[in-house]
Amino acid sequence: MKIIFPLIIFGILFTVGMLLSNVIETENPKSVPFPAPENCSVWYDGCNTCTVMTNPDGIEDFACTKMACSEYEKPMCLERNS
Repeated sequence: MKIIFPLIIFGILFTVGMLLSNVIETENPKSVPFPAPENCSVWYDGCNTCTVMTNPDGIEDFACTKMACSEYEKPMCLERNS
């Protein structure tokens, strides 16, 4: 009985934490990078710099810095595809 109560409390707190983290990410557009502009390999999304990368399997993906910005600036392409 002594171990069940802390497990129940942990389960409740864990569930609430997971739900809150999903709400924060959904309501905070700063955490979601803008899609790559067409024919652009490096772009500024108004807050972060993103780069298109191709993995060894040939699948294209991108990576972005993760700065926190209170306001977004105008997004722009920094480097066009060659």
